[in-house]
Amino acid sequence: MAPKKNKTGVAGGMFNMQSMFNQFMAMDPGESDDEGRSIKNTTMADMFSSAFQSELAKGMSDYQSGISKDMMGHQQKLERQAAGEARKEEFNYGMASMGAQFEHQNNFANAQYDRDVGLIGATGEQERKNIAAQGQQDRMLSVTNGEQTRLNIGAQGAEDRLNITAQGKVDIDKIGAQGSQDRQSIETQQTAQGARELANIGAQGTADKSNIMAQQREQSKRELQNIQAQGEADKANIIAQQTSQGDREQGNIKTQGEQDRANIGAQSDADVTKIGATGDQERKTIGAQTDADVTKMEKQDELTAKKSNRQQARARSLARSF
Repeated sequence: MAPKKNKTGVAGGMFNMQSMFNQFMAMDPGESDDEGRSIKNTTMADMFSSAFQSELAKGMSDYQSGISKDMMGHQQKLERQAAGEARKEEFNYGMASMGAQFEHQNNFANAQYDRDVGLIGATGEQERKNIAAQGQQDRMLSVTNGEQTRLNIGAQGAEDRLNITAQGKVDIDKIGAQGSQDRQSIETQQTAQGARELANIGAQGTADKSNIMAQQREQSKRELQNIQAQGEADKANIIAQQTSQGDREQGNIKTQGEQDRANIGAQSDADVTKIGATGDQERKTIGAQTDADVTKMEKQDELTAKKSNRQQARARSLARSF
C-alpha cells in the first residue's frame, strides 16, 4: 500500500517522518523544561555541525579535486617529458650504435678487400715467378742437353777419326808387310806374278779408301740427321710443356676467378636477402613505435642501403680485378 501524502505533497513514509519533524519543530519548551531545551539545543547544534561539516567537506573536496587535477596534469607533463627524453636518448644511443657498427663493418670490409686484392696480387706474382723460373730452368736444360749432345757428337767424331787412323795405320803396316813378303816372293817368282799382285794391292787400296770415305760421309749424315731430329724433338717437347703449363695456369686462374665471382655473387645475394628480411621485420615493427623510432628505422634503412651499395661496388671491383 502506498504511503499517504500530506497537504504539502510529502509522503509520510513508514515512520511518518514528516509528522515527527513538524511536531519536533513546533515544540517550544519552557524555561522549566530542561530536557526539551537540551534536546532542541542538541539537535540545533548537531544540525549546525552537520551543515558546517558538509560545507567544509564540499569545499575540501573541491579543493582536493583541483589539487589532484593540477597534480595529475603536472605528473602527465613530467611523465611525457621523461618519456620523450628517454626516447630521445634511446634514439641517440641507437643512432650512435648503428653508426659505430656501420663504421666498423665498413672498415672491416675495406680491410678484407685490401687483403683479398693483396692475396690475388701475391698469388699472381708468385705464379708469374714460378712460370719464369720454370722457363729459365727449361732453357737451361735445353742448353745443357744441346751442349752435351754436341760434346757427344764431337767425342764420337774424334773416336771415329782415331779408329779410322788406327785402321789405316794397321792397313798400311799390313800392306807393307804384305809388300815385303810379296817382294820376297817376287824375287823367287815370275815378274808377271809380281805385277799382278802389285795391281791387286793398288786396286784393294783404292777400294778401301773409297769405302772409308763413303763410310765417313754416311756416318756424318746420320749424325747430322740424329742431331736435327733430337733438336726438333727437344723443341717440340719444350713448346708442348710450356703450352701445357700455360694452359694449366690459365685454367687454374680462370677457375679461381669463377669460384671467387660465384662466392661474391652468393655473398651479395645472401646480404640482399638478409637486408630485405631485416627491412620487412623493421617495417612490421614501425607501426607500434613512436615518431622517433620511425626516424631511427628510416636512418637504419639508409645506412643499410649505403652498406649494400658499398659491398656491391667492392664486389664488382673485385670481380673486375680477375
